[in-house]
Amino acid sequence: MRLHSARLRDYRLHRDLAVSFDPGLTVIAGPNQSGKSTLAEALHRALFLPAKTGGALLEGIRTDPFMADPDVELVFESGGEAWTLRKRFAGTRGSVSLQDSRGRSLQGDAAEERLAELLGTAAVARNRGAADQLRERWGHLWVWQGSSSTNPLELSTDAYDHDRLVERLQAGAGIGVQSALDQAVRDSIQQRWEEVYTAGGASRAPQVRKASALAAARRAAIEAQDDLEAVKELIADQERDQNAYETAAATLARIADELPGRQQQRAALRAGLERCRELQGQIDKEQPALAAVAAELHQPLEDQRQLKQLLTQAQELEAAQGPQSQELGQLQGRQPELIAARDQGRAQLETLQQARASSQRAAQAIEQRLNRVRLLVRLQGLRGQLAAAEQLQGRLEQLERDIALLPPMDANAVEQLRRLQQRQSTAQTRLEAMAAGIELVRADPAQPVLLDGEPLATGERRLLSEPGVVRVGDGVELRLLPGGGGSIETAREELNTARAALASELARWKLATVEEAATAERRRSDLVAERERLLEQRGPQDQAALQQQLQALQEQLEALPAEPLDDEAVALDASAHLAQLSEELQTARQQRDAAEREENGQRSALQRAEQAVDELKAAIEQLEQALKAGREQLLEARTRIDTILKRCGSAEALELRIGELSHRKAELEAHLAALRSELAVLDPERLAARDRQLLSEIAALEQQEREASDARLRAETLLHGDGRRDLQAELEQQQARLESCLQEQERLSKEAALLTLLRQLLEEEQNAMASRYTAPITERIGTYLAAVFPEAPRSDLAYDARRGFTQLEWRRGSEAAFAFDVLSTGAREQFAAALRLSMAEVLAEAYDGSLPVVFDDAFAYSDPERQLGVYRMLEAAAGQGLQVILLTCDPERSRTLKGAARLELPGDGVMGIQQP
Repeated sequence: MRLHSARLRDYRLHRDLAVSFDPGLTVIAGPNQSGKSTLAEALHRALFLPAKTGGALLEGIRTDPFMADPDVELVFESGGEAWTLRKRFAGTRGSVSLQDSRGRSLQGDAAEERLAELLGTAAVARNRGAADQLRERWGHLWVWQGSSSTNPLELSTDAYDHDRLVERLQAGAGIGVQSALDQAVRDSIQQRWEEVYTAGGASRAPQVRKASALAAARRAAIEAQDDLEAVKELIADQERDQNAYETAAATLARIADELPGRQQQRAALRAGLERCRELQGQIDKEQPALAAVAAELHQPLEDQRQLKQLLTQAQELEAAQGPQSQELGQLQGRQPELIAARDQGRAQLETLQQARASSQRAAQAIEQRLNRVRLLVRLQGLRGQLAAAEQLQGRLEQLERDIALLPPMDANAVEQLRRLQQRQSTAQTRLEAMAAGIELVRADPAQPVLLDGEPLATGERRLLSEPGVVRVGDGVELRLLPGGGGSIETAREELNTARAALASELARWKLATVEEAATAERRRSDLVAERERLLEQRGPQDQAALQQQLQALQEQLEALPAEPLDDEAVALDASAHLAQLSEELQTARQQRDAAEREENGQRSALQRAEQAVDELKAAIEQLEQALKAGREQLLEARTRIDTILKRCGSAEALELRIGELSHRKAELEAHLAALRSELAVLDPERLAARDRQLLSEIAALEQQEREASDARLRAETLLHGDGRRDLQAELEQQQARLESCLQEQERLSKEAALLTLLRQLLEEEQNAMASRYTAPITERIGTYLAAVFPEAPRSDLAYDARRGFTQLEWRRGSEAAFAFDVLSTGAREQFAAALRLSMAEVLAEAYDGSLPVVFDDAFAYSDPERQLGVYRMLEAAAGQGLQVILLTCDPERSRTLKGAARLELPGDGVMGIQQP
């Protein structure tokens, strides 16, 4: 099967796109978002998606904004003839047509069925799982973007056409076909096994079918077991009812003994609780009286404490007044001396400040003169530079005028003129070499010799550069052809052309000869070189900049006061005067610095004197405040003492009042303690807890009595009803039934196990045979990988009759085998591509020797060296008859593919086609 062409209308971003495919190798290149993956998807959906599919699948392929229903037309070759398939995807309005090369057309379901026959697989069902089913159709041939590094054998066996692949491998390996009897036995065992078990899966073991005889026997055994358990439960219920009757009777007898004793204990306990309530009442009455006495005693005790504390405080304050007054007198005596020292320091500092200001003004005056002298020296230098710059500028202007008089040509232009002159000389030489000469040596006077109608005298010689006619008398006429005829005309035309080209080039430069041009070029080069040398000598600073600097210096000089003596000294010897002023400035600065140091020293001394005065004043003020505070605190303490004594009368009266109230408080506390002691002995909480316990026990016994009576009545009723059935006979009957069901279940289980064993043996035999035809695939994989890797890795592949092809691995040399999943992403891309091409090559024999293999940006993780090998692998696949379609966003690198038809698909939708 091969794809010939396709046309997409209103399919997502493609409004109208026509594509043709090469029978071998086609490259479709374009940037991202140019619609390459959309094209690959459209081809796939035309083959496998029903035209009447709706829902999300239909919405996903429509244009945005929607303009018309998506339409895909695909021309392909299958079964020895060409087919034209057209699908319009419009939900329930969708349509499909399939036309053969003879013009016969099928529509609707008939077209879908015929298409499925040609492809060898049916279209996906129109249900919710259609999207997942769709990507698995021809999953080994369609490499979707982002899935190139996945193992195609991990797809379902239907996805990679497992049965047809095995069939072609069997045929290619020469394995004998099973006989009809062998196949019938195998099918019979498989059919009988399938009547018992479901097929299971890769992660789920086969299960017993619900409708099988084994499942029915198991259900019958379970039902018999349930019925037996039900009879046993009835017998157990009868025994429980008998036990319940006996337990209820025993419980009633026990309660009749225990209940009266509990009631008598509670009556005695109630008297103790009454005495506890009386004691608690007395305690509650006397506690307020004790609290009142304690409250009345609190104020006298507080007055006594404060009186003692205030008397002690007054004594301490009176003792501290004397030393503080003495210290204050000493500090005040030192104050006049410190103030006099401070005032003297201030006067000395003022004198030193005046001396420092005088020396500073003298240094500034000398520094100002020095700066003015330096400006005068710089001004003289700038005037000299300006004069030299003006002279240099004049020479440059003269050079520019001389250069402008010469033609603006360089050595290349002169070389071009010399080549034209050489071409002219060569043409001239070639023309002269082709010319022919004629000389009349001897002639008969009766027969004159004419050259182009003119007489030729004896001994005369002529040079012919063009054809001429020689007549000898009336009977002889000769045609002379110099240089072979046409060649000399060509040489003449070349000479004229060379002359015209040289003349035109000389005219362009307004020169007469090539030698004049060479002289002018040499003269111009010398002048340009001298100009460059002068420009380099002038440097980046031009005459205008020097003039600006000169003006700026003059303005600075005008801003400074004039010093005629300095002007005269500079005119005589500027360097000596600068040295003298610098020395004077250094001396003045030294004097200024010395004055500043004396001033700073006096300022520090003054600061210390002022700090001493401030500290003395602060100490005096602090002592005065402390004495004042002490006197205020002493007055306050004496005032509070007088207030307490006035309230109590005297200290002795306060002591007497405290003694009376303390004695009364002690009597009340002793009586209250006796009441509490008696109450603690009785322990009212324990009595109350025991009362609640007895009440609960009595209530529980009464409840148990009622429940036991009810239970005895129920048990009597149930025992009377069960006596009508023979439960022991029913037990024996159900045991016999269960034994029969278990025997039938065991028989069917053994039969199912035997079928499983036979099926397993047949599968093992089939797997042993199948291992012989994995070799063709691994050999092809090795051939393809040899195009990518210098030392091609060896691939390993296992086969299982139920799970298909598994355990894809590769190894290099003597290394250990690596599973597909642990390889790098780029290696998986290349390994998977080799496997897909190998499978397609085997399957192609069932599809007229060819199958399309589509790679959509499938080698993104392959480095440039490996990618060249991948392209060689694709070329080899095309050479084996496969139709390879490569969609890529790297058009430059894919140009190395040999013999490939190229289709450019830029982002603007304009497509260019290049045939190999």
